[in-house]
Amino acid sequence: MQIIIKNILVFFIIVFLSSCQTNRKDNSNLISQLFNNDSQKSDIKQPFWKTLLDKNFSNVIEDEPLNILVNKPKFKKFSQKNSKYNLRSAVNYHPSVRSALSNVKASKLAINTVESGKKTQISFQALGGITRDNSSNTAGAVGSINLSKLLYDFGAIDYTVLSQKEKYQLSRVQAEIQAETIALRAYEILINLNRQNKILEVYDRGLSLAEPILGQIKNISLSGLSDKAMILKAQQDYSKLVVSNTRSVAEKKAAKALFLEIFPGGDVNSVEDLKTRNVLLGKNAINQMLKKSAVIKAQDLLISSLMNDYKTLKAQKKANVTMNAGISAPAEDTLDESTGNVGILVNYVFNDGGRLDSQIEAFKAKIKEAKQQKLTIQNELESQLNVAIETYIGAKETYMATLDLVNLSTDVRDTSKDQLVSGRSKIQDVLNAEVTLAENIIQQINAEAELKISSYRIRALTHGLTNEIGWKAY
Repeated sequence: MQIIIKNILVFFIIVFLSSCQTNRKDNSNLISQLFNNDSQKSDIKQPFWKTLLDKNFSNVIEDEPLNILVNKPKFKKFSQKNSKYNLRSAVNYHPSVRSALSNVKASKLAINTVESGKKTQISFQALGGITRDNSSNTAGAVGSINLSKLLYDFGAIDYTVLSQKEKYQLSRVQAEIQAETIALRAYEILINLNRQNKILEVYDRGLSLAEPILGQIKNISLSGLSDKAMILKAQQDYSKLVVSNTRSVAEKKAAKALFLEIFPGGDVNSVEDLKTRNVLLGKNAINQMLKKSAVIKAQDLLISSLMNDYKTLKAQKKANVTMNAGISAPAEDTLDESTGNVGILVNYVFNDGGRLDSQIEAFKAKIKEAKQQKLTIQNELESQLNVAIETYIGAKETYMATLDLVNLSTDVRDTSKDQLVSGRSKIQDVLNAEVTLAENIIQQINAEAELKISSYRIRALTHGLTNEIGWKAY
């Protein structure tokens, strides 16, 4: 065994320090050889560690430009057929999702940093200077190579690696949660924008029909055949349409601004209607949500990561074993004067003032808190799902009821028009029927929009939207 160690030491000396051998007559120039930056001023061959220093110890550390390249997405026509492509493009572009993906990449690279603790560590040192002894100056230099390798630490680094891997998976799930949030918001924006378009069409049609009727009422009034109360009532009904139309125009501008935030450069005029999603209700929906929820999955990963951090601290209370080896050699008479050592280092902390014990207790508290947070998250998700389901059921019932109401209002309007010819109804009755029909159609549009939005909310909670649009965190 001693022969093997000796051969290893000799090998290290030959490979790393042979280039440091110098002629005795050049000792006076040794320091200038080591640290002279202008190699062309000396005809002496550059030593090994001079090259190493020039390579690794530059006087200036240049700033590395870290630019963020953002390419705006290209969207297709906003139809049901292209919805998945457009949603995926919008999610990939959104700054919050790109930030989450950068965190995913950083977490993945951190795994290599933690794993490096189990690998062999090699360091090089060089020392040059002048010693004075018996009124004479002597220039000299020495170099050393040290090697260390962790042999056993009761799994401390292994638990740390597992913890970091779970943090990496957690970052992926967090990116998914952010993408889910943007996807759901994007669907809601599309549905709301389409809702405003439909409502404006109703108001435009209602105003175009009501305006000439109001004119006829004024003409009748001027001829003395109408009372003032009928004119005021007609003006009131018409004003309702005008005010509602003005409010709807403002709401469409707001919906358009939100659309351009999520879909920059998208064609607002190409937004078409989206279908209502098929959803699960009751216990089936809750069970599916608890099984698929990314938020719950993230909390499970957080708890598991904390558990491994806790095990790391427990392992650090025990001894760790490291193999250390080193070679030290002067620049002069390298082979003859060099020294080497190899051995096993056992490190055990008998008393650290309670630092580790305090950290362990703190992690116990964090784990309990994380488990309690999981219960809170489950309750909040169930509450959100129940609200979404109730909204879905109520919107569906309202929508079905408005179908009959719109049909009835249409019949009333048509009947009023027919009876106007025979004199059995007044022009003001026709105007009132037009206003009522418009109000009922808008109520139907709103109910349909709420039905669709609630269906996407349920779908997001029970199944997730990112898988459907083909988005993944790397």
